[in-house]
Amino acid sequence: MIIKASRITAESTHRHLYRHLMRTDENEEVRIVQGREFALAEAVKDARHAQRQYGLRHVILSPEQATSPETFQKIVTLYQSEFGADPPLMIVEHQKKRADGQSHDRHWHVVFAETLANGRSLDSRFIRIRNEKVARFTELAFGHSLTSGKHNDAVIRALEVSSNQQMQRAATALKQAFWGKEETPQGTFTDKAHQVTKRKAGKSVLPAMRAHLRKRWQEEEQVLLSFIERVADEGYLLREGDKPDIWLIGKTGEAHLALHRVLGLKKKELVALLSDANRPVPLSPPRLTIRKIMASKPQPVAVPPEYAQRLEALRNRIRPRWKRSECRAELIALPYQNRVRRLENSTLGEMLERLLAALIARMLNALFGVRIDAPPITADEARERIEKACAETALARHQDVQEHFASPEVQAALQERRLLKSCLVSANLVTRQAMQEGEWVEALQSLSGKPHMPVHAVPKVPPLWR
Repeated sequence: MIIKASRITAESTHRHLYRHLMRTDENEEVRIVQGREFALAEAVKDARHAQRQYGLRHVILSPEQATSPETFQKIVTLYQSEFGADPPLMIVEHQKKRADGQSHDRHWHVVFAETLANGRSLDSRFIRIRNEKVARFTELAFGHSLTSGKHNDAVIRALEVSSNQQMQRAATALKQAFWGKEETPQGTFTDKAHQVTKRKAGKSVLPAMRAHLRKRWQEEEQVLLSFIERVADEGYLLREGDKPDIWLIGKTGEAHLALHRVLGLKKKELVALLSDANRPVPLSPPRLTIRKIMASKPQPVAVPPEYAQRLEALRNRIRPRWKRSECRAELIALPYQNRVRRLENSTLGEMLERLLAALIARMLNALFGVRIDAPPITADEARERIEKACAETALARHQDVQEHFASPEVQAALQERRLLKSCLVSANLVTRQAMQEGEWVEALQSLSGKPHMPVHAVPKVPPLWR
């Protein structure tokens, strides 16, 4: 399952997106599942009225295996729940043969409004990681082949901290498959490059070119010299790229692709092959499915209630006082922007009142030593005061968070939580037996090799700089 999302600005119109959704020259079949063009236009108008940067979010759901309409609706609901989106404005189904000739020939385009019904903006934080999170959970839930994404470790962490038990189980399964995997997949070409070549050539050429070259690579049994000679007869030439260890392949005057990404190799592996092009590349391992993972690795043990309660207690202890967004000066300043706007729109009489108040405050300070904070007179002065105060507040909160995580008690809680999570997937027979019997303290001792010390028993040591 591949999920890609792009955001349409409010300054542009919806028409380019709608024309793309309705294109019949690139798709064998186009079917509107839900919605009308009118809804897209209204969403863009709402975003402009609210002075938002983005009006629409275009999401592409592309499963590798056949997906029923009921399963597809569950995936859309899961995406809505992840980002807090309103019901989709429009859903369009496209059918066309995939470039590799193997994946499912149907994919869906789902369009959401960036401005929600309650007036807020649709959540977009860590959008790529969360797209992969939804995709991996979908593959696990419906038994599809697992796809190794670029953000595997971040997706596992996001699933682990979820309160949903199904997502926590999915995190355990993904950890067994991908945790700490050094190789992360790279796209053969970017979406921007794809669209540029489509406009120049009048059709989608890069996916077909990639599929053709990969087919020739397999036919030549992954021997680089034979592959180069074979594709050279078809007009494909190799040339050195602008960056080190990058080789490009393509026809003269046409689009080029990075050779190492076409062949699924690392740059260093391709450079080594070029020096000995007659030897074949070792076969890559087959793709993993959740059933193969469960058959080859020990099943996660059941979680005792006391274990879950202990994890929740550690989570509360580790959580700092301030969230990450509450430590950013620009976000702290948002509630005070209305005051700046009122100063910008103030009348001459209101400005004279502020000038008089400032003059009285200075006179009292000069004559009697009474210090009174005079209100800002101009919008620029107010903006400067707000920026300074918010920067100081953000710095203080950031330091507070750093001191929180540096404290011995929190460090002990982090270490204990890591050991507790390791108990679930450990292959140690003593640990697994203890977990199955509900004795998670003994399981913890078997992993750490020392008696368990609860977090509250760690003495608090004040920092030296205080």
